[in-house]
Amino acid sequence: MTKVIIIQGGSLDSYYEQTLNYLHQKYHQYPSNLLDLHVDPDVMAEVGMYERLARDTAAEAPIDTSLPPGKIVL
Repeated sequence: MTKVIIIQGGSLDSYYEQTLNYLHQKYHQYPSNLLDLHVDPDVMAEVGMYERLARDTAAEAPIDTSLPPGKIVL
């Protein structure tokens, strides 16, 4: 069974833009109440190391172009 979603008042792009504007107005207009926390340099170095390892692993992964984007086959 196929689901059909009818978007009134324009295209999918305009609906997407309206949604982004709504979310921005709702959640991004208030000042942050987060504290300015000190982050340990050793912790930042460890996080950076894991990010670098993830990038290197992804760069070396064989890419099968016959699979759709986002599909992971192990």
